[in-house]
Amino acid sequence: MTRRNLHRLQVAILSITLLTATLVAQQREPDEVIKVNTDLVVFDAQVFDKKSKRIIGDLTKDDFEITDNGVKQQISYFSRDELPLSIVLLLDVSRSVRPILHDIRDGALNALKHLKPDDQVAVMAFASETKLAQDFTKDRALASRKIEEATASDVLGNATFVGPALESAAIHIEHAPTANSRRVIIIITDNIAATSDRQQHDVLAQLFDSGTVVYGLIVRGPVGRVFNIISFGQIKAINKFVDETGGEVLGAGKTEVDQRLGLIIDRLRARYAIGFRPSKTADETFRPVEIKISSARSRNEKLLVLTKRGYYLRRKV
Repeated sequence: MTRRNLHRLQVAILSITLLTATLVAQQREPDEVIKVNTDLVVFDAQVFDKKSKRIIGDLTKDDFEITDNGVKQQISYFSRDELPLSIVLLLDVSRSVRPILHDIRDGALNALKHLKPDDQVAVMAFASETKLAQDFTKDRALASRKIEEATASDVLGNATFVGPALESAAIHIEHAPTANSRRVIIIITDNIAATSDRQQHDVLAQLFDSGTVVYGLIVRGPVGRVFNIISFGQIKAINKFVDETGGEVLGAGKTEVDQRLGLIIDRLRARYAIGFRPSKTADETFRPVEIKISSARSRNEKLLVLTKRGYYLRRKV
């Protein structure tokens, strides 16, 4: 091949390469524009029969109705137990639960068996301070070791600062490595603590932003039981966070932690992911959402929906 022909061949190859790159960029551009300009808001919802308390797991998209700020929305996404879970296991290690901490530890270790291979779990512990013991991982053995380490000392103090702990967990869960996962904080505590109205507001805003559901497992040692009696059962540190995000509070004796935690994970499996595209642009204000069962399905049943109260439609950057 002559030098002139070789040069022509090189020019031709370069031209084809540039043309191919341009065509690929043109083909990708619409997808990228769609991703930037389209917001899919997904709500996690659980349905149960009001009378029997039975979890309802056989509903279809047509059985649900959803309104955003009072305006009916078209359901754009619907699934049940298809998306992986990103769970922050938030462990109370304060002085009031220390006598039963080994029961909480053993129950948490056993509950990991209920997770699916694609589910990820992070471990956090709290008392006077909050500490991330293990970032999100699919490695159950690693998570187990970190649970044992997190419950082995009193280095985090004696108090029960639930508000800051939940806020730290909500901030951390925003960075869960699986973008489309269902995000859940499971907090194991004796529920004996107080949070201010301002603190509740700030924590709830963070939970709504991250799309997180809070589940609570209440386990009480001798001190917690005494405080509960003295307060006539009125000290409920986590209940508002659970109610506002559409979760549940379950109680457990010290020997029931693994069974009740397993039940929580099983109930998470029975929840529905329901998504819609908001009709308005982002305005940074809180938008109340109502999800209910259509009248056609609920005519012969009293079905209730647990889900978060609303969301903030933040402007994407």
